[in-house]
Parts: sequence; C-alpha cells; structure tokens
Amino acid sequence: MPEKSQKKPVPVLVEMRVQRGTTAAFAVQLAANAKTPGFMIDREFDAIPMQPSPDQAASLAESGEEVVIVRGTVDEDKIKDLEAQPNVVKVWRDTPIAPFTTRRAVEEKTAHLMPTAPMGVCPIPPCDCSFGNPAIGAIASVATYLGVDKIWAAGIKGAGIRIGIVDGGITAIGRPVKPGEVAKVARVVDGWPGDWGTTAIAWGNHGNMTSTDALGMAPQAEIYDIRISSATLAGSISSALQGFQWAINRHKIDGTPQVLSNSWGIFQKTWDPVYAVDPNHPFTRKVVEALDEGILVLFAAGNCGQVCPDGRCGPDNGPGKSIWGANSHPRVITVGAVNVNEQWVGYSSQGPGALDPNKPDFCSITHFAGYFPTLDPAHPSDGGTSAATPICAGVVALLKQKKPALTQDQAKTALKSTAKDIGPAGWDQHSGAGIIRAKGAYDSLAPKLKFRDDHGTLKFTDDHVTLKFTDDGGTLKFADDGGTLKFADDGGKLKFRDDVKVPARDIMPDPRGPRILPPISSAGVPFILATPHHSMAWAYGAAEQAMQPTAADYEAAIAQYEATLASMEQAIQETLRQAEALDVQYKQLVKEHQATVEEYTAMTGGS
Repeated sequence: MPEKSQKKPVPVLVEMRVQRGTTAAFAVQLAANAKTPGFMIDREFDAIPMQPSPDQAASLAESGEEVVIVRGTVDEDKIKDLEAQPNVVKVWRDTPIAPFTTRRAVEEKTAHLMPTAPMGVCPIPPCDCSFGNPAIGAIASVATYLGVDKIWAAGIKGAGIRIGIVDGGITAIGRPVKPGEVAKVARVVDGWPGDWGTTAIAWGNHGNMTSTDALGMAPQAEIYDIRISSATLAGSISSALQGFQWAINRHKIDGTPQVLSNSWGIFQKTWDPVYAVDPNHPFTRKVVEALDEGILVLFAAGNCGQVCPDGRCGPDNGPGKSIWGANSHPRVITVGAVNVNEQWVGYSSQGPGALDPNKPDFCSITHFAGYFPTLDPAHPSDGGTSAATPICAGVVALLKQKKPALTQDQAKTALKSTAKDIGPAGWDQHSGAGIIRAKGAYDSLAPKLKFRDDHGTLKFTDDHVTLKFTDDGGTLKFADDGGTLKFADDGGKLKFRDDVKVPARDIMPDPRGPRILPPISSAGVPFILATPHHSMAWAYGAAEQAMQPTAADYEAAIAQYEATLASMEQAIQETLRQAEALDVQYKQLVKEHQATVEEYTAMTGGS
C-alpha cells in the first residue's frame, strides 16, 4: 500500500514532453496516467503548447518532441516524485496572482486606502502617498497633459487597434452580465473564456477600470476581455497562461490583439520564489512567445515602492525587491506611476527588476477620476500602477495606428526617448526614463524625408545641374546657378519653380547676404498648390510688385505654407503606411516562395 502523504495538495503546472503533433486531449490523458500518488489531473484545462526553454530546444528537435503544460494538484511532498516521471520536464507551482490596485479596494470593495505616513525616504520629492483619495484631475485632463488630445486632432484615435485587457473581467455593454452586476464598458468585442464580458466582480471591477482607462486614451480602439480571475476561474498564473495562449492564437488568425495590458502580478517573492526570478518559467516564456508573434505587451511595475508600499508587499518593497517575474522581463514595457502633477507615487515599484536591472521603463499617470468614481462611485479614483498601465496601453494603441508596422522595441524606444525626466538625470530606478509624453512619442515616429543622401549631404537633382541645400563646404544655396530649379521635372511632378523665370519670383537671394523677401500682396495669391500636377508658384501683378507687404500679407502667406506643408506631410505619412503594408506582404510572399522552393526541392530530390 503506497505511503500516505503528510502534505496537503498544491496546484501545479506540469511541463511534459510529448511527440510532436500530439493532441491536447491526448496530452492530458498522458499526464493522468502518471504513476505518482496524490497527483490529480485537471481535465478542464486544455494542454497548452510551449516553446521549449533554450536548454531543451536541441534535444527536443532531435527526438521529434515538443513540450506542453497541463494543470493539476499534487501532494507537496510528492512533487519530486512527479518530476521523476519519464515524460515530465518540470513541475511548477500554479502561482496566485493579484491586481495592482490598493488592498482595501479589492478586499472590501468600498474605498481606497486613506493617505498613509511615509515609511521610507522619498527619492523624488514630493511623493504622492494619497492612494488617490481624492482624485487628482479627471481622465480628460490626463489626455490633455500627455498631449493625446493633439494626436486625436490629427485623426488618430485608435481605430483598427484591439487592446487585450488581461484582468479580472469586464461587464460589457451588449453582453448578458451576471446577476447583480451592471454592464459598464463599451467597445468590448471578444475575449476569453467563452462567457467574456459578463462579470468583473472577482477583482472589484478592476477590469472595468483598466479597460475604461485604455479607451480614455484610444476611444476608437476595441477591447478584448481576457479574464484571468472570476468565481469559476482561479486567479493564478495558469489562467494568465491560458489567456495569453488565446491572444496568440487570435493574433495568428487576424493580427489582433495588437496590444496586451497587464495590471497584475505578485506582491512578494515568497508568493513563488521560482516564477519571481526564473526567465524560463512557462508563463514568462509564453509572454516572450506573444512578443515574438508581434503583440505589444505592457505590464504594471507593481505597488511595492519604498515610501508607502501596499500592505501585501511585506518586507519585499523598495529597490530590487518589488518588480518580479514577467513584469520585469527585459522585452516587456514596464510601467511605473506618477500623478498628473508630476509627483512620483510612493508605492510605485522600483528597480532593479528581478529579470532586468533597468526597470521600470518609465511612468504613466494614476490617481485620476476615470472609471472610479465617474461610472462607479465605490472608489474615489483610478489608482495603482494598475491605472497607469492601461493609460500607457492606450497611448501605444495610438502609436500603433499611426505606424502599423510598429514593433515592441520601437514603441518602447519612442516612449523612453521622449519621456520627461523627473528624477536623477537620465534613467533612474524610481521613475525609469521619466513620464511618458504621448505627443512627443507620436511625433518621433514621423517620417524622416530624404531625396538623396550622399555621405550626409542632402541633394535635390535637376535635369542638368544639381541643387544642394548643403554643399561640401557648408554653403547654403537657394538658387540654382544656371538653370530652372525643380524638385522633379516631367510627368506633372512637384515643382518649386515654373519653367518661365520671372525676376523677384524665381531667383531667391543668397541667405548669407541681406535678407530680401519677395513682394507679397493681399490682393494676390501668395502661394498656390494646384492638383493634379501640384505645381506651386508665387503670383503677383506688375503693379503689385511695387507694394510694400503688410503684416497681414505675411500672416496669410505663412498660413498658406503651413496648410500646404500639413497636407504634404499627411500624404507622405499615408504613402509610408501603404509602403509598410506592402513590405509586410512582400516579406510574407518571400517566405511562401522559399517554402515552395524547399517543398519542390524535397519532392524532386534536388534535380
């Protein structure tokens, strides 16, 4: 008779080797056959395919095997026995996870924590330890502060982008919400599991808050409700693993979601000492798989900063003891928190992160009136790094709409390089690169237009002579020496001069001499942009050339220049977007072509 275990069962994830192509159901059955006393397989959990860890890849490829994850429970003192089974790679704890809002907000569902006395020295004074009570501004003021309203004015509001809210669920407008709950959030179009959009109560409407905050920055984006905690769904790392797998599968089908926002994690290393620091943990590997698939991934830094940490942090607070697991992976975007008054929030987790010393990446905005109390009066504000992260996710959605080919690294670089530094000069372990500047990041993605660049010299070419805006000796030339200045000739292309040379119109003086402006008259048209040839020219009458231009004439000319330049920039951006889309199609065709050639070669034996 087997020896009876003296330890209680614990939830686990079992990483197994199976033959390539094994069905999920068969993998579960293989695990169920494990001869380990006290092990119980969870048949409701579909086996999840995994990319192997680096140390497994070669041997698995040679044996024709792959790895999958199944879930179950096992007596704690039998974990080593289970790992000794021939097809078991490793047994991992099914770690409990929690949202990065304040403790009282989740547990009591009544109010956020009241301001507390600082526990540590404020590294970037003054620090905000109000826990968002009262709110500091509204979500509209956050959009204004970040410059998001200016991005909207350019017609970019997140259209075509889907943001996956990996959280405690959303009560979506148009979905059959659970009894006692109320539909609150619009634009939720799909999700996981199958009853997505029907409940948010498990984490105190935290998912409603984070989805509302994301839409506050990207109002035309759409939302996926990827629920990882509910009355019937354990708030654990296995649920997050399932949610990410769903997002990856969906992205393979239609390229969405483009962004995943995660405002949750572990508060202490003791919650799972392995997941906290091991980059080969299955969930962290699944996050990397999502990144490799092309999904942009953001994680909250956490609420364990040294000044006023959340009570759940225990001794794990402050620098080097507060950003754990996937939240600290080098490739994810890790978001800290400040308020709209640019005060660093004293509970915002500090680097170095467990997996990357250069965390957090930067800070976003928290402690504003958003979902709370506007749609739900239960709490005074949207708080925690939980609120800061979806604000940043909404900004990333805007950047993704502007540049559809935007990668994770490009998004991170755009936000880091344009952030407002608020701490020690440069990156620091408290605020990262500083506070994100949405409009600055957006502008940094604008195309850098070059007509031809020879060793740093920008040149525009005419039919017979070369016009240089900067020549070898640094001389700036506006007029061509012996011909008609054109940006392009023939075929109705853009011209800055007409073929007929008119004095005071076609010859611009050397700017190194006295500045002489062409005469401008309010009676004439100072600048004309005509289509389809886009021919631009100054227009004056003979009598008008003797007139002295007025301030109003200059203002009208400047306004016309600005309107024309804006129109041209919009056309350039649209052309670039089309070029990027064609580039994606081209690369896909190259892959398909190569695969076809390889199949043909294999079929014909290389003949």
